Amino acid sequence: MQGKLRNEAVTVRVETECAHCSKTMEMEIDSHLLVKPYDKKCEPVIFVPDIDLLNLEEDSIIDSF
Repeated sequence: MQGKLRNEAVTVRVETECAHCSKTMEMEIDSHLLVKPYDKKCEPVIFVPDIDLLNLEEDSIIDSF
């Protein structure tokens, strides 16, 4: 989001673990939501929830997730 607002390319490094097997995962996600895992065997499922910001019923966007 920050990159789109500033019209800049942004990449973040994510360190997390698999919800299924608890194996550590490291990856980069860029402004276009392209995922590059450091471990070639890692195949994470990444998605962006569909949230209607103009008709948000929750107190904040975080509660919508």
